[in-house]
Amino acid sequence: MDIRQLRYFVTIAEEGKITTAAKKLNIAQPPLSKQLKQMEEELGVVLFDRDNKSINLTLEGEKLLLRAKEILNKFDETMVEVQELRKGASGTLSVGSNLYCAALILSKVVAIREKNPELTFKVWEGETIHLIKMLSRRQIEIALSNSPISEKNMSQMKLESDPYVLVLPEKWEWKGSQQAKLENIVDLPLILLRPNYGLGAYGQIVNEFQRLGLEPNILCECQDLIMLLGLVSSGFGATILPFSLLSLHSLGGLRIIELQDKALISEPAVIWRKNSYLSKAAREFLALF
Repeated sequence: MDIRQLRYFVTIAEEGKITTAAKKLNIAQPPLSKQLKQMEEELGVVLFDRDNKSINLTLEGEKLLLRAKEILNKFDETMVEVQELRKGASGTLSVGSNLYCAALILSKVVAIREKNPELTFKVWEGETIHLIKMLSRRQIEIALSNSPISEKNMSQMKLESDPYVLVLPEKWEWKGSQQAKLENIVDLPLILLRPNYGLGAYGQIVNEFQRLGLEPNILCECQDLIMLLGLVSSGFGATILPFSLLSLHSLGGLRIIELQDKALISEPAVIWRKNSYLSKAAREFLALF
């Protein structure tokens, strides 16, 4: 059995049909079927249950698929590692971030681009749970989350905390100082970012109000930062955001007030796969933090 046959086997398992696997591999179906039969004969096991419509992995096939993916990943990483020994960071760097860390990751993308002009990028935005899945599937090499994670197969590096601030429409009259307590803003109509899944920073803000025995006046829940800031600027309501997020947008029509509640902070972390090869570009990117 060789690497080529392992790639054939994994493609068949992922496609669920030999015909579609053959098209994806750009080979004819009979030779592919022959390669699969040779693998089963060499191993002395049946890897797929076959019927007229599809093929399904046997218990032995599922075990081989798990190991085959590990072997192919290691093989591909080794090839890249050897090829990178004599050249600078190049190729494509794939990274991801949730919305709350967008400013942090974009500043680093700009910095590494200046150092490596041949490098291209794929930058993904998604919630932390989705980014972890992308890391596991090797769709991205590094991710940023606004809070530490507990996954044992991931390494992480905590970054400097990012305080939340109150953001008001500039047209509103504000009689307070440049600092505010949650108890003083409990009646303000709030527009809060809320993720598609889970509670994220939305839950952190609401929980902190409730910890103080307060119930926030939530006027609107919004899933888009640009729309949220547009609503605030128009005078529709106020919001609470990590301070770094405001660096991504023009602050026209907005007033920023520091929050005295020190529990309302974002604790960003850089995340990558534990005990897994990182490309030279990814290592340089990680070093920027």
